[in-house]
Amino acid sequence: MTIAMEKADIAREKLEAAWAAADCGEDDGGLPRVGVFGLGVPEGAIAASGAVCVHVNFGPVPDDEPMRAVIEPFVDHEVRVFLNRFALGDFNGMTAIVFARDDAAAVTAYQYATEWVRQGRAPQGVPRLFLFNLVHAATAVARRFNDIQCDKLQDFLVDLGLARPDPARMTVAAANARRRAQSLIKASTAVTAGMAARWRNAGRFLPTTLHADLLEQAISAAEMPQPSGPRLALVGSPIDAPEVYAMLDSRGALVADLQAYGHFWPGPWDEESDIGAVAAILADDPSCPRIVPPQRHRQSLVDRIVSARCNVVVCQLAQTDDTFGWEIPGLAAALAALGITFVNLGFRDHRPDEQWLAEAQQKLCAALEVAS
Repeated sequence: MTIAMEKADIAREKLEAAWAAADCGEDDGGLPRVGVFGLGVPEGAIAASGAVCVHVNFGPVPDDEPMRAVIEPFVDHEVRVFLNRFALGDFNGMTAIVFARDDAAAVTAYQYATEWVRQGRAPQGVPRLFLFNLVHAATAVARRFNDIQCDKLQDFLVDLGLARPDPARMTVAAANARRRAQSLIKASTAVTAGMAARWRNAGRFLPTTLHADLLEQAISAAEMPQPSGPRLALVGSPIDAPEVYAMLDSRGALVADLQAYGHFWPGPWDEESDIGAVAAILADDPSCPRIVPPQRHRQSLVDRIVSARCNVVVCQLAQTDDTFGWEIPGLAAALAALGITFVNLGFRDHRPDEQWLAEAQQKLCAALEVAS
């Protein structure tokens, strides 16, 4: 084995370990840790302040559930897990947690957590909580509102004792984000979709520079299987279940992972060095279901599916979905008009069981037959 191949193997192991450990990992470079919940937070600004962003909605299910009695049945799995861990003090080592207002799960988590704190039931040392609000529209009023929200986030970071994300710091953070984005593009065509998803999401718990370094090393040497077969797209509720990715990898090439834990993160806004440009790109991001007008979200999915030359679009929904399900009739009709097969695998658990996977595979195989 060459030195380059050995380094590649080590990098892959570190990426897999970071993904498995989630927010419990320790590869933070000794930097202050700021938690992030939801898609749509300007993480580049947080990185520019001298902190590392650590996503808090991917952690392990706790043995104890101190908030079980107050969490309503319709609350998403990742919110339920976060809240119980928050109540146990699992995030007490973090400086703060920033929630995305326009992420349905994130705002629910923020509301429960702040009420838990307000009632005096949270343990000592819980991190400060911040709700990052943003209007997904392009009017002058919306732009002014969004600029104010970005100013509030920067003031909050300074109040935490971090540096203000000035232009020089933002330029460095943006360059690191662009380098990572380039490595993620290379990884998406070099390894299976499941592996690419794990490596991408490992970056939710690592400094951007370390994530970029590991990605570059991981894809630099060893020969790995090339994606092949029918070209698939994945839409629906956020999902990171390895079993589902393995099923899709066994049937084709997942070339468009269009759900919140897929290709939507990291966002292009973090590649900008100007905070105003960050806000403008975030506000105009059609991957957000709350974009104005709402039809833009569906059309953006169709556009990306067509651009990726997909044969089949696979949809799946969490048991508590209250967002994407509304898009299904319109999306299916739009795809049918273009001759693209759409298959809905239905509702599934956070980690689907063998019966669901077997039934889902049968539906997918039938759809592939129609598309062939």
